[in-house]
Amino acid sequence: MSKKLAASSLLAIGLLLGLSGESFARADCLKQESGRLADLIARLASREFVLGEAERDDRPYVDPSAVLNAFRHVASAMAWGNVHAAARQAAKLDYEVVEFTDAETKKSYYVLREDLSAVETIRGWGSFIVDPKCRVDVLVEVPHPFADAFTPEIGGVVFAACGAKGFLLAGAHREKADVPDLVDSVFHQVHTAWIGPSAQVTAWQIHGFASVKHAFPRGAQVVTSTGDGGVAPVVAALDSALEEHGLTSYVFNELPADADENMQLNGGVPGVTFSSLAAAKNEQGRLSRSLGGSFVHIELDVDLRSDGASRKLAGSAIAAVIDGAAAQAAAAGPSKVTLVSGELESPPEDPAAEAVTEKASTIAGEVRVAAKPVRTQRRTAAR
Repeated sequence: MSKKLAASSLLAIGLLLGLSGESFARADCLKQESGRLADLIARLASREFVLGEAERDDRPYVDPSAVLNAFRHVASAMAWGNVHAAARQAAKLDYEVVEFTDAETKKSYYVLREDLSAVETIRGWGSFIVDPKCRVDVLVEVPHPFADAFTPEIGGVVFAACGAKGFLLAGAHREKADVPDLVDSVFHQVHTAWIGPSAQVTAWQIHGFASVKHAFPRGAQVVTSTGDGGVAPVVAALDSALEEHGLTSYVFNELPADADENMQLNGGVPGVTFSSLAAAKNEQGRLSRSLGGSFVHIELDVDLRSDGASRKLAGSAIAAVIDGAAAQAAAAGPSKVTLVSGELESPPEDPAAEAVTEKASTIAGEVRVAAKPVRTQRRTAAR
């Protein structure tokens, strides 16, 4: 059959189904790809999809304010599995939804990314992945793919290893758009849609630091926090797991230095020592906490991130703690799910989105963090 004949036949089918020209063209916008998930994430974290710092990349970040509401609907539709509606909506925003099959595991994911064929240059809004058969209701977020080298790779390891619900990757260097400081970003809107109205889904955000720039104890490799000065059980569990993997970890907290919990976590080093990495003003963390949910902020030293073996150790430890939290939540009983009809309004010009969003107000499941493993020995302050 010739290409012209094939196209005519498809058009005839569309007319028989009562589709208009535009609706027929958008009837199936879902694209198909396959490969290695790690390679996909590496590509999404490259200059092809991420804007670099100004001195190396003159492409400007585009203010997304006018389309934030629409992106929230697209993300909500994806979270609920209505990927065809999401794809139609995304196409109007010069984004695309891709069904990606990992050639090694045969597992399928849905990817929301800029449509390079539809834009002259990327706008720096980011890329996002949903696992439709996730094992844990967790988001893995990477807000600084260029400034914090190797965090996309570590985040990808965690995302795949624990079977997390979603993976969020910023689309611009922090000099152009520092998304943890922004609510008017596509990154924040996807976070909003995917955590649910009560923040049932916990976000684990991965960052990087350089210990030589801070007055930290010698050898500090990881600093974790919840952003509110407290110590959540899951953060204590993560601290323990990192240490067991041979990584030197500390936890930001506002407890007295000699408090039992701080002694266990930091060996007597005051938790406020790490306030520069506390994430107290992180907008995604603020939102999650304000809704009654959890947020985990992880800072990894540059020397750790630069070493392949250390990256794997860190990723494995984080994934193991996420799995442990999910296992304990499952053992505690059925997840609590709250659906709020109309939580997100649909763009009035899109009837398909209006139909979707009645059930796009939350993401099923609720994460409850695991209790901290008890260490047999406390650290010493001189470590």
